[in-house]
Amino acid sequence: MAFFLRHLTAGLTSALILAAALISAGSPAAAEAEDYKVDVGDRLTISVYGKPELSGTFQVRADGNVALHLLGPVTVAGLTMREIEERIETEARERFSSRESVLVDMQEYRDVFVLGAVDTPGAYEYRPGLTVMKAVAMAGGFERLQEEMSSDREIQNARNTVAEAKSRLNFAQSERDALARELARLDGGDAPAGVGEGSTLDQEQEHLVGLRRSLLEDLKQGATLKSSLADEEAGMLDQRRELILERLEATQEQLEGMQELESRGLARKEQTLGLKIDLSEYNADLLEIAAFVSRAKQTRANAESDIQEAQTEYRLKLLQDKLEADQRVALEQTDLEMALDYLRRASPAAAADLGTAVETVYEVFRGGSDTAERVSPTATLAPEDVLMISFEPVLNNG
Repeated sequence: MAFFLRHLTAGLTSALILAAALISAGSPAAAEAEDYKVDVGDRLTISVYGKPELSGTFQVRADGNVALHLLGPVTVAGLTMREIEERIETEARERFSSRESVLVDMQEYRDVFVLGAVDTPGAYEYRPGLTVMKAVAMAGGFERLQEEMSSDREIQNARNTVAEAKSRLNFAQSERDALARELARLDGGDAPAGVGEGSTLDQEQEHLVGLRRSLLEDLKQGATLKSSLADEEAGMLDQRRELILERLEATQEQLEGMQELESRGLARKEQTLGLKIDLSEYNADLLEIAAFVSRAKQTRANAESDIQEAQTEYRLKLLQDKLEADQRVALEQTDLEMALDYLRRASPAAAADLGTAVETVYEVFRGGSDTAERVSPTATLAPEDVLMISFEPVLNNG
């Protein structure tokens, strides 16, 4: 009876082991391990029956080979376990002219890397069937803030920081947009895409820019009036010069006639001398008028230069203020995002109250690619994968 029970127990145990093996062989992790292609950095256990000198643990080298005594280098990179077994059996048969039994198993996979918002970022040993959530668990779970950093007081302070940063950000954005509209107007184009003036704050900023524009227009009007008066003065001087030229020409004719009469003794020298004095006075008047005309033209040129200079300074000041507004927008956005990031991790409910519900984002960099693939928490990882965990606000499109 004892003999029967002993053999029955042994049979049941063998059956259970066989069933477990069949279940394991049919599991996704087992299938994954069977189809897994070995690569550089993996460590393999190779056993050749009856040849301990060919057996042992070997790491796949940078050239994709493992170095076996007597056989030398064997290329294994890109092959499955079964394919490696077949390759070693083939090379052993060619070398020793005998059939060898080879078993290959994975001793140690290459690592996976978990980064971002986890408690302990770093490299972790890969195992078949490793999913994103399992990797997060291996890394200690999601990042946890220190208890003193997540107190009610700190959370309230973060809420206040968010409110203040939003207010400053709105002001800086409104100022920036108003300046952008004014610069677009100067360039004769349309306002940049997404720039409008709908809110009260936008209207106030537009009013401030309008005041600055009014000051420029007043300066331009003053310079334009100055230029116009200079033109009028130059025109009147030109008329006066024409009259003087006419008188000068008539006096010159009189002088020539008087000189002829004087040479014939029909006129006195005093008369000739008087005409010469008149000619001198007319020439002096012409010189004075020329000076006045030159001064009027210079006044006009100065007025035009003042207009150009005022317009240039106005534009440069707008550009400078726009740049400073851009910097303030970037700074306030950074402050706002930092405060929101704290709330997303410390108090998602508080973040949701502020309209920034949190979404956990899983991204994987595969095969050395610099482009991340967004995956689900149940996605399967592979050796050398880099898993990045982050929190992002859920955009409300409503």
